[in-house]
Amino acid sequence: MRICFSFARKMALSYLSHLDMLRLFLRALGRSGMPLAYSLGYNPHPRFTLALPLPLGVTASEEFGEILFTEEIAPDRFISLLQAQLPEALVLTGVTAVDMHKPSIASLVGAALYRAVPRGDCLNGIDPATLQGALDSLMEKEEILARRKTKKNKFVYTDVRPYILDLETGKNEDGSLTLKLLLQAGSQGGVPPAYVIEQLKQETGFGSFHAFDWQIHRERLFMKEDGVLQPLSERMGC
Repeated sequence: MRICFSFARKMALSYLSHLDMLRLFLRALGRSGMPLAYSLGYNPHPRFTLALPLPLGVTASEEFGEILFTEEIAPDRFISLLQAQLPEALVLTGVTAVDMHKPSIASLVGAALYRAVPRGDCLNGIDPATLQGALDSLMEKEEILARRKTKKNKFVYTDVRPYILDLETGKNEDGSLTLKLLLQAGSQGGVPPAYVIEQLKQETGFGSFHAFDWQIHRERLFMKEDGVLQPLSERMGC
């Protein structure tokens, strides 16, 4: 049996690495006593995966994972058994059985929607029109080169502009400004939300656009079907 589940990840676990998050879930699943299916070979491990790594420091309200079992298990029992083994900062929000022949959830991810909220007064002196203008300026660029270091200590440049799908300003309930970043993600490549925020320094002339001045939250994951983005939750049913 193949199960897809969704969960929210709160601030207390926002600096846990992807590898540590996998270990956390695997240990919780082991303690739950559910009939896990294992891979074959010399080093068998539970057939479990998370849809997309979450950048360090980022919280999330809609993450996905999938796991295989050797026998059927009721969705409500799955949530009850697993949630009892998870920390309070990980909250299961949905679960559904998935056809064994459907593509893996990780292969379906095509984009992610992030919301960035400024910490403290880092937006002092920046009005909404200036902020939106900076976002528009980034969207109008034909090329944005990101530098990264290879294992051989060489620098290579990648054009990340195609990975920036949409940028706009928004408002919290208290009226404060936020950023909404729709970015490509998954196996076809992507760009971290922190890098996009850092790029705004060049567009506004303000030095306050450091990623650590913003609390970033991943709100939703999307898949691309026939060139159109659709919420991954609709495809997976959880």
